[in-house]
Formats: sequence, structure tokens, C-alpha cells
Amino acid sequence: MVQTDLAQLTRECSSWKESLRVSRTELSGYRTKLQEVVSHPISKTALPEVEHYDNQFDIQLTNINHLKHAIKEHERLASEDFIKRNQTTAEILWEKHELLHDQYQRLENTLSELKDDFSSFVKKVG
Repeated sequence: MVQTDLAQLTRECSSWKESLRVSRTELSGYRTKLQEVVSHPISKTALPEVEHYDNQFDIQLTNINHLKHAIKEHERLASEDFIKRNQTTAEILWEKHELLHDQYQRLENTLSELKDDFSSFVKKVG
């Protein structure tokens, strides 16, 4: 792996981690908003949705933490590989990088849908 490849990999990983940090903060804000919603009278028909969003926030926060951990581990292995300059493991690292990128994009799409759905829910019950 050449140094520019390592720099590119590191930049992309840093970008993903920053985006996940922002998403984690947004989800925490949505959880606070959900608590505000349930502090006011709401219909019994909305209660399953409240539980759904509460569960989804937990699940997605866990998913964010797991992906951030995987990205950090990937960066560590990439740095070690750069020091060893092992071409075979470099190819494996780039394959792993692509898999992490796919996971990141799927999670970002899931989070975007959840945020949109939750915003619609808040408008509906608010």
C-alpha cells in the first residue's frame, strides 16, 4: 500500500467516523424529542409508534457504535500493514475498506429514513 493510499483510506475513515458522530448526536436529540412528545397526552394508537422509535434509536445507536469500532480497527490494521508493506494484506485491507464503505452507506440510508419517518411522526402527533 503506498502512502497516498493510506492517506486516502485514513481520510475516508475519518469522514465516516465524523458523520457517524453527527448521526449519534442527532439520534440523541431525537430521543429527547420523543421524551417531549410522550410528556404530553397522545393517543393510544400512537403508543406502538413511540415504542418503535425508542427501539430503533437504541438499535441504530448500537449499529453506529459497532461500525465506528470496526472502522477504528480497520484504520489500525491499515497503519500496521503500511509499516510492514505487505501487498497481500493491502489487497485484503482494500476489500475490507469497500465492505465497510457499503456498511456505512447502508447505515446512513437507514438513519436518513428513520429521521424522516420520525419527523413525520412528530408532526402527526404534535
